[in-house]
Amino acid sequence: MPSNSLSGTKTPRVRRRTALALAASMTAAVAMTACSHNSTDNTDNTDNSASPAPGATRVSADLQKLMSTAPWSSGRWGLQVADLQTGKVVQSKGADSQFMTGSTAKTFAVSAALDVLGDDHRFRTPVVRSGTVSADGRLSGDLILVGSGDLALGGRTTASGGLDVPDFDHYDANAVPGMATITEEDPLAGVNKLARQVAASGVRHVDGDVVIDNRLWDPVSIGGVPVTPTIVNDNLIDVLITPGAPGEPAEVDWRPKTAAFGVDAQVTTTPAGSKPTVTTESVSPGHIRVRGSVPADVKAPFVTTYQVPDPAAFARTVLIEALARNGVSVSAPSLGANPDNKLPPSAEVSSLPVSATYTSPPFKEYAKLINKVSHNLGANLLPPLMAAHNGQRTYADGMKTEKEFLAHSGVDPNSVSLVDAQGLPGDKATPTAQVALLRHLARQDDFDVFYDSMPSMGVDGSLADVIERTDPAAGHIRAKTGTLVSSYQGKLALGTKALAGYIDAKDGRRYAFAIYVNNIPVPSDSVSDAIDLALKANKQLGAMAATIYKSPKA
Repeated sequence: MPSNSLSGTKTPRVRRRTALALAASMTAAVAMTACSHNSTDNTDNTDNSASPAPGATRVSADLQKLMSTAPWSSGRWGLQVADLQTGKVVQSKGADSQFMTGSTAKTFAVSAALDVLGDDHRFRTPVVRSGTVSADGRLSGDLILVGSGDLALGGRTTASGGLDVPDFDHYDANAVPGMATITEEDPLAGVNKLARQVAASGVRHVDGDVVIDNRLWDPVSIGGVPVTPTIVNDNLIDVLITPGAPGEPAEVDWRPKTAAFGVDAQVTTTPAGSKPTVTTESVSPGHIRVRGSVPADVKAPFVTTYQVPDPAAFARTVLIEALARNGVSVSAPSLGANPDNKLPPSAEVSSLPVSATYTSPPFKEYAKLINKVSHNLGANLLPPLMAAHNGQRTYADGMKTEKEFLAHSGVDPNSVSLVDAQGLPGDKATPTAQVALLRHLARQDDFDVFYDSMPSMGVDGSLADVIERTDPAAGHIRAKTGTLVSSYQGKLALGTKALAGYIDAKDGRRYAFAIYVNNIPVPSDSVSDAIDLALKANKQLGAMAATIYKSPKA
């Protein structure tokens, strides 16, 4: 597999929190760049300046100034600000033109899933058994873990029953090297709990096999990442690197520890202030090779990750190992492909005796995780989860449900074009559409759940340090970020930078807003320069939101 790291990029240590707004989108975006994906917006492509666009009304002088300076003047801008109570549009520019959404597309998916599943929905992942259990605890058949689409499966569950949501998640460790942190919770916590319950049920040995049942929806992969009903540690192996003194080897550890993967690591320590150059790749099945260097002053542990290529086989192995730790042996080998050919029909599986069940925190915790850190896999689980809830099978079925929800929410179907939930280049929307959704959500009884899922500017998540914590606007803006780096007119570009959400303005009123800028050229073909431009754009849109807080009207 190709390297997952961005070798040679700068480590913006003093900008740790400002890097947060890149979130999950940057990893996928860079992959799109590598594939030379043409992300040119097909609506009004000739309008590549800050001059008024179709559908524009008025923009304050302060906002116009922020859009008009280089390099932002080279991008195509769209925005809308509306009074949440009256619906009156107080600022607007290009509001009826479509823009690439980036991860602001997650607001559409999360709100639809909250409507379909409910904020208190809980994922219940059972382990059932075929065959009979003898008096001495021998199971004559198989143990079957039935995937429920639980993104966390206990690996992030806190003592208080919520989900651990860091400001910059391990899921994006390879997007901006040196920024990510790992959660404190055991990534195998849910698997271990299931294994303990199996042991407590009286099973001591499995004469058959352990099988993962991932048939809740039809197989699908988005952006090269399998979207499966069974997920352990976000289907990642975390590689944790602690530097030594310059010139000395760095210490390399990883989690979760499993026979499914061995790690061959050779990482050196370079002088403080140098660039990290870490790659993680697989040269043969089950073997991860880690090479490169980290600076002596990097925040330890330096986190990089490896994408598990076969989530079902991975889940099967870690479950067999967890069973062994709890006194349950299995005749079948722990390594190898998931033997899904041994599965009975789904209807039969649903009637089998249950040996264990893991029950998740409520879905509102997952909404918070997805929006706060812009979790791509979590977002892409939502369409198939909605489809399964409705008795359907495909990702496309779920996207259709999402679009129907948007139409019922007052969003003009012609104003959005959504092909996935994460926010890849095919996802486009008008500022008018985004604001229409935000206004609709604010009128719902469960609005607080969606509102609380959004990052708070100057406080947490992907907006933690977009503005200073002492800024008067800090804590008064809840919004979702969006970032894509892609190809525009054959060159590397910031395909989109977006921000959409709510502002409790200085005038005492609450406003819904959406800001997009598309297709700002990167000064070079360097991914590092693309990241720097995205970071600056993040600050720029933060400044615009803070400006709206002070003076909402044009």
